[in-house]
Amino acid sequence: MTVLQKFALGYSAILFGAAALNYVPGITDAQGLAFGIFALDLFDDALHLVSALWALLAAFLGARASKVF
Repeated sequence: MTVLQKFALGYSAILFGAAALNYVPGITDAQGLAFGIFALDLFDDALHLVSALWALLAAFLGARASKVF
């Protein structure tokens, strides 16, 4: 696995984590803000999830796909 593929794999993990922020108890406050700063909605979650899947796919397809990502 090349360095580019490892970066794409790392980005996929980070983006999956960002997509999951709204669904972990204690991360959001009463106003629905993650960490009291970010207002994440369903569109943001979907964007993070699709980007994470794209990064994961690129990591497994190869260095060139990871570079495009």
